[in-house]
Amino acid sequence: MPAHSKAQQYARLRDEQFSLFENYARKHGMNSKSLLVFMWIYHNQDGLSQETIARKTFSSKQVVQAIIKNYIKKGWLFLEPSKADRRRKLVRLTEKGLKAAAQLLDPLADYEERAMAGLSDQEQAVLLKATRIFSKHLNDLLEAHQVVKDD
Repeated sequence: MPAHSKAQQYARLRDEQFSLFENYARKHGMNSKSLLVFMWIYHNQDGLSQETIARKTFSSKQVVQAIIKNYIKKGWLFLEPSKADRRRKLVRLTEKGLKAAAQLLDPLADYEERAMAGLSDQEQAVLLKATRIFSKHLNDLLEAHQVVKDD
């Protein structure tokens, strides 16, 4: 069996992390994309537009709109006209949504902090720096590939 490249090894580790989040989301009655959207809204309580959420989560506007519609039905979110541009609507948490988000996301943030604390300060710095650099390089390559493909 051939040895996997370091890029493949890293990708499998990243996939394993994504699966951890997917499992956490599923145990709380949602999928990972819904969890991710909810996280962005919770951490930006002044409101985000659906377009911004789509861009931040690399989702289509239709996917984000469906997730938001579902959360509005649950009473967790509402849409509010932007003060800067009344044509745009910002997605905001209701009181019920804020409680749900805190119950769901605060423990998750605590688990992430505790996992990070299991690393030395030097390991944390290396992990963050290397991940940031890798993500930037990967993004640049994917964007360059997309430009070529669209032409």
